[in-house]
Amino acid sequence: MAFDLGNVLCSVDEISAAKLLSELCDKPWEDVHEITFGQNKKLKFERGEMSFDEHAIRAISKLGIDMPLDEFTRIYDGVLIPSKNMFPLVEQIAISHRIALVSNTSQPHWKSAEKFLPFSSKFDPVIVSYEVASMKPEPAFYDALIKRSNIPRGEILFIDDLSQNVEAAEDSGMIGHLFTSQAALENTLAKLGVI
Repeated sequence: MAFDLGNVLCSVDEISAAKLLSELCDKPWEDVHEITFGQNKKLKFERGEMSFDEHAIRAISKLGIDMPLDEFTRIYDGVLIPSKNMFPLVEQIAISHRIALVSNTSQPHWKSAEKFLPFSSKFDPVIVSYEVASMKPEPAFYDALIKRSNIPRGEILFIDDLSQNVEAAEDSGMIGHLFTSQAALENTLAKLGVI
């Protein structure tokens, strides 16, 4: 069973972090958001084409703020809010099934989540975009999961909040579940005989 991180195991609130950083510089939070979390910028370090530290140093400079790298990273990591209601369900599943993490994410976000997810040591494998140099919904991302898990495609339940990622998982032969709520996931798991 492969779980996405953002908006499945945790929610994501980039706006609050952008507003916090905006208070430290003379830029509107929307501009701060683009500099810090803009999709084109995130793609580079989430794909492993540059390090997060390189991005952070550039962002700090562009924002014109005097801030240590670790403080910027702490604010950046603060966008992840643990979905603690999901934790007992995942822990229950992990008793009888292998669980995997499958996420388009950055190194600091995964390292931060690794600390607050009580079952993080049970993920086998962990497929994160910055390590595999590929992102959902690209076929190479799913191939990395298949190769590292060594489980037949048709036996993997792929859980993600984005329909294009679920569709790509299904196209690769996995069982897909579009995460909309914990209750809907529990219904799917019950139908599959997992819980």
